[in-house]
Amino acid sequence: MQLPTIVLAACTLLAATHRVAGRPSSHPLSDPIKRQSATGYANPTDNGGSWLTTTAVGLGEPLNVIISGESDEGYFRSLFYSEGSCFNITLGNEQAANLGDGQGTLNQTDIKRYNYYLGDSGTCLQSLNGGPHFRYWQQSTTRAWFLATSYSDDAETNHMIIPNGYDLNRDQLSSNATNATGTFSPGGFEYTATRTQAPLLADVPLESINHGIATDGNVDILTVRIRKTGTLGANSNQPASVTNARGGSSGASRSVEMSTAAMLLLAVPLGASCLL
Repeated sequence: MQLPTIVLAACTLLAATHRVAGRPSSHPLSDPIKRQSATGYANPTDNGGSWLTTTAVGLGEPLNVIISGESDEGYFRSLFYSEGSCFNITLGNEQAANLGDGQGTLNQTDIKRYNYYLGDSGTCLQSLNGGPHFRYWQQSTTRAWFLATSYSDDAETNHMIIPNGYDLNRDQLSSNATNATGTFSPGGFEYTATRTQAPLLADVPLESINHGIATDGNVDILTVRIRKTGTLGANSNQPASVTNARGGSSGASRSVEMSTAAMLLLAVPLGASCLL
């Protein structure tokens, strides 16, 4: 997609203003969740499903994180992930998955992108610079969430998954979710999480994986608990403060005030997108 010069300039300036100094490390996720079924998750392959998504080219990406049925559902903003559109525009092909729950192959529920501590508007930065993101589905029989997490390169490379990008984002997301201080959503929710790991991808052949990127065969299962309640969806487009960014640093610079970032975002006309 070709962007007008003013749009490309605004996107480039936004990216330069908040250029990532390093890949995200430990810090919180976000979004509150209602109590789910206590039945855990079911192995998709036990009932005709798969541990790979289905992409447009017929390959698949690993379903490498499960937020188990004993967890609370939807707390992604406490991990600094927001809805994956930029100016309400999402480009690119959706993926589908069969979770073995009798629903067949369904398109993704949505995509979440790392927001670099900038609230929901930060997904535009992820779309330009690349970084962590995931697609997700819910297993209807257990209410467990299945995530296909990965780490992409920037828009100039057409968002190719980086080497080891599947395991890398799985490990970062799980590490951030299970840090010792818990995670904190913009709306005031506080969470704790525990992780177990299972070799559920061990039998998936490399030639079936999108981009031919190998994994270690493991899936992380996260069980999340709400430690403190807040207001669902509140402050979702506010930059992270010191108090709600406890648990580590993303590596993204926060030296520029959000007002500057907001002005740069507004420089891109509505109907245009930093997604390439």
